[in-house]
Amino acid sequence: MKTAQGFFLKYLSNILMGCLFVAIGCSSGPTQYSSSINYSKTDAFQEISIHRVLLLPFEYDVDRDAIIDEVTEAFAVELRKIGIFEVVLPEESRATGSLNHGIWSRGTVDLDTILALRRRYEADAIIFGNITHYRPYEPMLLGVKVGMISTDTGLVIWSADGVFDSNENEVAELVKQYFESTHQKNALYGWRLILLSMRRYSQFVANQITKTLR
Repeated sequence: MKTAQGFFLKYLSNILMGCLFVAIGCSSGPTQYSSSINYSKTDAFQEISIHRVLLLPFEYDVDRDAIIDEVTEAFAVELRKIGIFEVVLPEESRATGSLNHGIWSRGTVDLDTILALRRRYEADAIIFGNITHYRPYEPMLLGVKVGMISTDTGLVIWSADGVFDSNENEVAELVKQYFESTHQKNALYGWRLILLSMRRYSQFVANQITKTLR
């Protein structure tokens, strides 16, 4: 029977390996690319059972809670639409910010925090994100980095990042496709409706990023 110390050392080792994946942007699986998104999924993503995921509030260099809430909510909506796992948000969102900040800025994870979150929310995985670019007026611009950590192994099993500048033709075409698949085609302003609100544009970006989970 494994000792508590042995479990702790194994878990810590896995956490450090997961952080290394984040820091250098790689994984055990091949990285795949599209015009606006870089993403990767490890073999473990397909092998482990993920029933419940905790979505942490996104990090942003500027202290603007409204922006953070807007982007986080957009990802919560789109993750739930996929329907492959239950998505929950932390009850005390600011209390979990240290985990998110540590991953992106120092390449480290607070072990006590991740274990506490696993127990409190019965989460099989934790999704964390960072807002890298933000322009709420035309041409709209939103960039994000997102990752998923397995709370069982401590490894980063999925990551994605993208910068969506609506001034680029490829992004404008993606917006049109998204609009046609999710909105009434006779809506006022047509597909440009997405470009009139950062809330709508955030959902478009979240939709594009979360599709890589399928």
